Amino acid sequence: MLLLIVLNKQLYPRQFRQVLSVPGGVAHTNQLLREWNPLRSFICVSFTLGYILLIALFVQKSCVVLSHDMLKYNGWDVFWTLSAIVAGWVLLRYLMLHFVNWLFQTRDTVDRQMSVQFSISIFTFIVMIPIVLLLLYNPTKYFVWMGIVLLGLAAVFRLILGIIETRVATKMSSFYIFLYFCGLEIAPFATLVTAGIRYFSKGSVF
Repeated sequence: MLLLIVLNKQLYPRQFRQVLSVPGGVAHTNQLLREWNPLRSFICVSFTLGYILLIALFVQKSCVVLSHDMLKYNGWDVFWTLSAIVAGWVLLRYLMLHFVNWLFQTRDTVDRQMSVQFSISIFTFIVMIPIVLLLLYNPTKYFVWMGIVLLGLAAVFRLILGIIETRVATKMSSFYIFLYFCGLEIAPFATLVTAGIRYFSKGSVF
């Protein structure tokens, strides 16, 4: 995964810098979308795949640490199942963005939102690598919670940037935009964290 970062930075240095500059403001997003579409690039495909595998690995090792059951969770079948779940979540978010774009007849909103999500995902990917490495070689619950907090901050930051970008691209009410992104970002993440805490503390999510 470290090689993936170096490879993209060497092959596409300008595009790599532009994607990382998206959180800097709407002007950076405008410049990026004028020159190229990140959704149809090798950078997007490679980092999305790396993000899915890394998050799946983090979730798997977190299950091992919190449950103290290596035999049950520390296998390839569990890893590929979690990878499929994370990939399904990423795909669902993409489909929901397209649905809202069709529902409100807005243009360029999907490209803007996907650029924001893609940029935050790369930042999350880069920061999560050392946390996962620490979790692999020093499996303690503190690194699990560090990762969860990081993913939560990424979701909040993605929410804020998403509202700003959507407000620029559409005339939708800020209140409706806020409700939509709360449903897309905060609610699913809070539900998964709550279910995980209940499962490892009580043995059931209900």
